[in-house]
Amino acid sequence: MRFYLFARINIIFQKKLKQTVQEQVSITKPSHTVLIIGIIIAIVFPLALSLLISNLSLNTNNKVLYSRFIYWAEVLFLWWYAKQCENQHLLIWKEKQSGAKFILKWVIVLYVLALVASAISAIPSMLGYHESKNVITQIARLVKNRPALIVFIALTAGVTEELIFRAYILTRLSLLIKNQYIPVVISAMLFAGLHYKYHSPREYIFAFLIGILMGLHYKKYGNIKPLIIVHFMVDLIGLAIMQHIIK
Repeated sequence: MRFYLFARINIIFQKKLKQTVQEQVSITKPSHTVLIIGIIIAIVFPLALSLLISNLSLNTNNKVLYSRFIYWAEVLFLWWYAKQCENQHLLIWKEKQSGAKFILKWVIVLYVLALVASAISAIPSMLGYHESKNVITQIARLVKNRPALIVFIALTAGVTEELIFRAYILTRLSLLIKNQYIPVVISAMLFAGLHYKYHSPREYIFAFLIGILMGLHYKKYGNIKPLIIVHFMVDLIGLAIMQHIIK
């Protein structure tokens, strides 16, 4: 009799516990509407402010600097939005692998793959397609003999763009779309669209390929650190070389 009562109490307790957990999940899980609004904000916010800055009567130096601060502001806003509106952290995917060896290995591998992506993106130019270099030339002249500015621009791109497009947009799209590859492709397309200001197919192709590589890696391992480091290295080395090549 005692055993029967104990079993019944245990069953009731387990049901109550399960119900409580389900209620907590239902409370903390963000709705599709909240997720969609967050994704729209993440896309529109930098574009709208960048357009606003481009129309202000500022010199090129200040426009570039202010545009970089926009991305830091967006990361802060997305962090706040995730916490206050989604009831979750900005980074919602747990790291499946980590450690110094893991990071070093993938920094090397991803950087080599980035070089391959750069070679592929150069195919249109090799076939005779004329590339617009006006914006790239302006940036090269701006950063020439300014190592601190090069580091700042590269660091901003590495940290903020990975947090926005991989850590936020990709993960939220994955909550909305069941197919595991479509969110990667969409986030890569959005990342490529961010480079519209260069008016260069080479930049679009390169950004899209990088977006695919970074997205697949983040989806598999959930570790944003090697992606930030590689992104930083690509921009840092690219800007350092660019300032000497473009007159």
